[in-house]
Amino acid sequence: NKHHLLAKELARECGVLLKNDGALPLDKSKKVAFIGEFAIKPRFQGGGSSHINASKVISSYEAAKLLGADVVYSKGFPADKDEVNELSFKEAIDVAKNSEVAVVFAGLPDSFESEGYDRKDMKLPLCQNELINKILEVQKNTVVVLYNGSSIELPWADDVNGVLEMYLAGEATGEATVDLLYGEANPCGRLPESFPYKLEDNPSYLFFHGDGKKVEYKEGVYVGYRYYDKKKMGVRYPFGYGLSYTTFEYS
Repeated sequence: NKHHLLAKELARECGVLLKNDGALPLDKSKKVAFIGEFAIKPRFQGGGSSHINASKVISSYEAAKLLGADVVYSKGFPADKDEVNELSFKEAIDVAKNSEVAVVFAGLPDSFESEGYDRKDMKLPLCQNELINKILEVQKNTVVVLYNGSSIELPWADDVNGVLEMYLAGEATGEATVDLLYGEANPCGRLPESFPYKLEDNPSYLFFHGDGKKVEYKEGVYVGYRYYDKKKMGVRYPFGYGLSYTTFEYS
């Protein structure tokens, strides 16, 4: 239990608040919809040789209930594949419409990113983007929580009220997510990478994967933020970015 509490503290420190148009922190007395299977099956680790069996995992939905928050869960989409189920979509949209805030738990399934192979794109599963857009049609107070190992395209970022990037933060991710959503902890993480608007914005786009046998790193030192700075090029969220619920100044 001592180690689990440490895992929770670390996960709370690592969450990055990417957007907040006044939706966060959530109010425990308000009816909030938790949508997406990641809300009950948090993705908290990578695949391959890094995979472990955690001694204790509490989902965000369970953690919110333990906190005394008024939450209702709807699956919407599965956590392990890109699949549209019209009945699940309809139920999630109805639940979002009849709540005061919708929190969509999105992210990359294990099959989308792991060691041993490259991602083919930077997109979330299409079913997730589709459901987020449908929810936005009925619920203007929509927040998205992200579980992913590296940067992704966020086509709906301008339309949602909040985005909380949790990455893959370990066994206590579910509890840490809820603590950050409800203001039990203050988001203080910062992005360790840039989030470009789209895959094609990457400096390696024109020559990766090479010819299948050999890859040349033609971008040289102009990787990540160095490339975007040199080109004076806009990104969705820059390296080092992260918001907070507090105001502060450096001097």
